[in-house]
Amino acid sequence: MSSIYDERYAGNYRESLNAQELARWGALEHFITRVAKIGSARRVLDYGAGIGLHVDLWEEVFPGAELHFTDISSVAMQKFKTSYPRHADRYVLDAHALPDASFDAIVSVEVMEHVEDLDAYVRDVRRLLAPGGTFAWTTPCANALSVEHVYSTVTGRVDATDEGYRRWRWEDPTHLRRLKTREIESFLRDRGFTHVEFRLRSHVFSFVCTYFPVRRLRPALGSLVGLDYALFRRLPNGASMIGAAR
Repeated sequence: MSSIYDERYAGNYRESLNAQELARWGALEHFITRVAKIGSARRVLDYGAGIGLHVDLWEEVFPGAELHFTDISSVAMQKFKTSYPRHADRYVLDAHALPDASFDAIVSVEVMEHVEDLDAYVRDVRRLLAPGGTFAWTTPCANALSVEHVYSTVTGRVDATDEGYRRWRWEDPTHLRRLKTREIESFLRDRGFTHVEFRLRSHVFSFVCTYFPVRRLRPALGSLVGLDYALFRRLPNGASMIGAAR
């Protein structure tokens, strides 16, 4: 799996904040500070940090925190260290080498859908969290009646996975699963997490801005992406979720 991401990061994979990323950035800022209320965390791990797309956000929402980073790609790590030398000594390739109960908060942005072993990933996050610590994540969502769910169902592009979940056939081939909020909540509670809560994104505007067929209008539509979270974050039919659990 690491070789796939080494190859991607050798190019320009996730090097800039497009409209979708900017909308997620704004939603994460609100969720961390206003919903999960974990901005006072003193030791924070970005699990799946890549080349550091969210470093500036973590510095903003976790002021004064000691930030740590991990990813499976050595190419991403080297790019990160070049861009963020102030954090270079706190980036590791093997999260399993990090000590137990080390972090007050672990953030994991668009990782849950990529990991080969979901159980191992969640158990490792729980191992790394200090008592009372919080796990916050984002991942694509399979809740019913999102625009993406309806589109994939009507066009017959929903594939069952070996785990018993599903994925949209048209999305990134490294997306191994698309989970529903109730599935993640049950999965986390079975592994010792509590106080699971969600907010949703990508209800209408995100889909339109990404797949609208008139390319010349996309820049104007791009400014609307953030409206999904601003207006509809409590509605369950979003195609992307932000969650937190203790």
